Amino acid sequence: MTGIDDRILAKASRPSDRDSKNTVVKFEKGLALAAGICLALLVSVTAVAAIRHFWGRGMSGYLQSTEEQQQTLTETGQAVVYPEKIDYSSYQVTDQGVTIAPNTVVVGDDFAYISFKVSGFEVGEGEEPAAELNYYLGDDPGDESSWVNGSGYFYDGLTIDENGMIAYADGSETQIGEDGNTICHYYDADGNLEYIIQIQAVEGLNSILGNTLHVTFTDLGVYPGMADYQSYITGNWDFALELPTVSDTQNIKVNKEVPGTNFIIESIDISPVSITVNYKVDGEVEASEDCLGIPEFTGFVLKDGTRLPYVANGGSTGFTDRSEQYAACSRAFDRVIDVSEVKSLLLWPDDFGGGDMVEVEIQ
Repeated sequence: MTGIDDRILAKASRPSDRDSKNTVVKFEKGLALAAGICLALLVSVTAVAAIRHFWGRGMSGYLQSTEEQQQTLTETGQAVVYPEKIDYSSYQVTDQGVTIAPNTVVVGDDFAYISFKVSGFEVGEGEEPAAELNYYLGDDPGDESSWVNGSGYFYDGLTIDENGMIAYADGSETQIGEDGNTICHYYDADGNLEYIIQIQAVEGLNSILGNTLHVTFTDLGVYPGMADYQSYITGNWDFALELPTVSDTQNIKVNKEVPGTNFIIESIDISPVSITVNYKVDGEVEASEDCLGIPEFTGFVLKDGTRLPYVANGGSTGFTDRSEQYAACSRAFDRVIDVSEVKSLLLWPDDFGGGDMVEVEIQ
């Protein structure tokens, strides 16, 4: 799939390099064995405790993740932090004075989130940085099994809060520009940009887990207008990334009807960053040329009563058999979720719009 910065529209309208310091512990020959073992254990425990997996500003903000969540997903293999790799320099590509390198990869069952650090590319004040790139799964870009659904944009420091309103991911007070829009914060403290790609595997054609993702940036520029693209730098920044093999997806049996519809949720496949809701049709489905009439996942209610109604962040909905007796709604999340804390799903009864959210308890 080729895209020119297809950024995900706001749902309201619906790293720095790690310093490496090695400590050398020198033992005198006369040191008792027992004391040596204790000291070695102390050094070992201290080293383990000091490891911190920092996803970088872009991925941290994009998935609204806490430090604890970042540690957990990285240590379980669902996330990869490239600056931690010994051979990280081999992943950095420099062309036309601009260096691009993968930063963080996070996967769900059918979704992947990839961030790239971009150094040496500057745009004017008030300009929106943009890029031309293409990406595919597998080894043959001409094979339909390589196709993916995807979108990407330069991280702007913005997120969507629990009320569906635009806010800064760092919690600072929102600033409004002269044009009436929220001012974006594209650059980090070191003057670097971060490009975020979100992709979804095409059902029946490919898979995310363990696959190879090829990404090639071919042009860097800006969006001077709503739909225009202006090229600044043409080059070639090519990457082949092995995606994680772990998604930590759980299958939860539900077998409950969606209120006000003829759909029954048979089960859900849910990971900390994505969900697929599996439906069985129990009656007639109201559909039109543009709408399928299938319920759409939008958020959660947690066990402590917290409502998160605007978690869904792109995905797909459709029937999964020719008889249209089964359907599925797959969605990425805009944050990392603790699955054990989820009590209910929040859904739109259909994709026509205008209706009220409904709640279905799952555990």
